[in-house]
Amino acid sequence: MLNNNKKTKLKIAFDNSDFTYEKLAEIVGISKSYCYKIINVHKYKKNIYYGTAAKIARALNEDMSELFNEHQIFFNHIVSLRDTL
Repeated sequence: MLNNNKKTKLKIAFDNSDFTYEKLAEIVGISKSYCYKIINVHKYKKNIYYGTAAKIARALNEDMSELFNEHQIFFNHIVSLRDTL
């Protein structure tokens, strides 16, 4: 389980990128606040749509399943194609 002291793969990828929350949010098409909460899931417990996760992974040039694996564990829910309809 995630805790406040452990950075997720998503947070590490974001920190290693040149993006700001505002710029990544603009590219993905979400608010800066929502972007921040997705990246800091261990604090905010925000669900994320499959399409949004895919856009974030693409922007960060990362594999989506690896980048969001900890989100799936955190919510105890595996995202399926059914969830995108």
